[in-house]
Amino acid sequence: MSQNTLLENLTTRTTGILYYSESENPLTIESWGHVPAAEITGKIATRHQVAPNVVKTISSADFFNEVERAPDPNDAPIVENAQRFKALHQFLKEHFTGIQVVRVEDGTSIPVYIVCHQPDDTCVALVTTAIES
Repeated sequence: MSQNTLLENLTTRTTGILYYSESENPLTIESWGHVPAAEITGKIATRHQVAPNVVKTISSADFFNEVERAPDPNDAPIVENAQRFKALHQFLKEHFTGIQVVRVEDGTSIPVYIVCHQPDDTCVALVTTAIES
């Protein structure tokens, strides 16, 4: 799959997905170019002008397990959103490598990054925000 087609498919899969916390936030896609996996947390810390210890990598499996389950099976929009996250996760696993989930835990508005690498080793980030008071 070409890079443009891959990003177009990723855009299609993220459109309309919301990350639920104490608020609802969409996912946005950012292309970062060549960023080695070992430098991702440093890039995010610099971007937010925070100490590196504030930037936390969490298990991508734990993250996706959480967003893929619907707490209320009778809430159709929540169930649909969870199913879309599950499809997104499967797409990421099939077409990208090195999936990392990184949070900037510096306050109640927490930037969340789902970062992965394309076949040409360029980096893509899906960015959202968690609100946690």
